[in-house]
Amino acid sequence: MPDHVGAINVAEAQHALVSRVQLRDLGWSNQAIERLAGSRDWEAVSAVVFRRAGSAVTAEQRACAAVLDAGGDAVLSHFSAARLWGLQGCSLRPFHVTRTTQSRRRCELAVVHRVRLLPSRWTTTLEGIKIVSPELLAIQMFAACRSEERAERLVDRLWALRLLSGRSIATCLGDLGASGRNGVGGLRRYLEPRGVEYTPPATGLEGRVAVLLAGAGIAVRPQVDSGGERWTGRVDFRHESLPLIVEVQSEMYHAALTNTDDDERRLARLRQDGFEVVEVWDDEVWTRPGEFVARVGQALRVLCCESRQNAMPSQHKTG
Repeated sequence: MPDHVGAINVAEAQHALVSRVQLRDLGWSNQAIERLAGSRDWEAVSAVVFRRAGSAVTAEQRACAAVLDAGGDAVLSHFSAARLWGLQGCSLRPFHVTRTTQSRRRCELAVVHRVRLLPSRWTTTLEGIKIVSPELLAIQMFAACRSEERAERLVDRLWALRLLSGRSIATCLGDLGASGRNGVGGLRRYLEPRGVEYTPPATGLEGRVAVLLAGAGIAVRPQVDSGGERWTGRVDFRHESLPLIVEVQSEMYHAALTNTDDDERRLARLRQDGFEVVEVWDDEVWTRPGEFVARVGQALRVLCCESRQNAMPSQHKTG
């Protein structure tokens, strides 16, 4: 029996879409798939992609359909990926996808770029769509832009949005630099004068956090290397004198960029190193700024109290 519940669950995770390959993985026969294609509950987007009838047709759904239609290990890429990662001036359409697999069938919904290597560490899922990582996108921008100046501006923006870093660019170049991939040389030339420790101008989000904290009389420094005996990471804001760190997270991109376990370990290391860490989310900054400023203020009061107690003579501490 066809697994209808499984098909619906898959579709719910990817903009109401499911592909023939995914249906076969669920145990559907070719005959069952053909019956699904002709049913009232589903409609064909292409020869291999089906959409739940009545679902909203959005730009994201079309992008997801393009990736599914390309098949194999295809991911959204080039200017389409740049737009989904939030780069203004780039267009989702025509949809561009990258894959390693060959196919006798021509992709109906996207321009396909075939590469030799597409390591999983340089792909992710954003808004339910398989997509290249910002680091791989940076290489593609230097391959696709008509001028290196435009590619530099786009990668600057990715860096300013904290979607990548100098260290992550260097790691990606180390992994893919020997593959002969177009754009590698341009990205190397971009990184060389900046170096891995380069700090880009603050984004509107970080700038807003800085203004709000300053307005509350909380003195912090942006983009500070922090840790104990070993480097733990560069944090968004660190208090001028107390071991307080404020990390600004983006609800939209955080899950796609971060391995949750790695992220938790990093924050745990900072706390083990003696820092109080306050996480601030972008929706708080724009819609409930008083809440996050109050949380930072409360953390500071606790640290100030601890600092005064530690500075007291031992006899006073014990009463």
